[in-house]
Amino acid sequence: MPRGANLPNRFPPSAFPYLPEKNHCICPQGKVLHPAGQRKRRAGVIYHLYEARLEDCQACPGKPECCSDNQKRGRSVAHPEESPVVIAFRKKMASEETRKQYRRRGRIVEFCHAWIKSKLGLRQFHVRGLKKVQMEMLWACLTYNLKHWIRLSKLRTTTAIT
Repeated sequence: MPRGANLPNRFPPSAFPYLPEKNHCICPQGKVLHPAGQRKRRAGVIYHLYEARLEDCQACPGKPECCSDNQKRGRSVAHPEESPVVIAFRKKMASEETRKQYRRRGRIVEFCHAWIKSKLGLRQFHVRGLKKVQMEMLWACLTYNLKHWIRLSKLRTTTAIT
């Protein structure tokens, strides 16, 4: 999360719209925030940093709501640049049919994941390497399926007897 996003009585980063054609952000008072580098965070999201000039912030009437504690630099905000994969996922999730499928998936699939975590204690893998991790996950899924099959078999035999 960009710095300042959760501070009370402070403009959030969303108050600084990004203008891609000029590659800068605009503050609520109309001043320009220029590019000041970038940072890579988790999930491959790159945050482009934009910073206002100190002179613009010192004379600004909105300084108390924007960056009152900042005495050495102008206000800075981070604008995220999402990867094409994340953009495609968001586009896919925008449809009502896809959201409906994911809600149904939650009731069916997430129970298996929770069971494997709690009953088998598989909260992290015990091996390294993709092939070994795949094998460990295969064993966990096989164990879950066998337990489920045994439970259903017992259920079938008791209902057949009565």
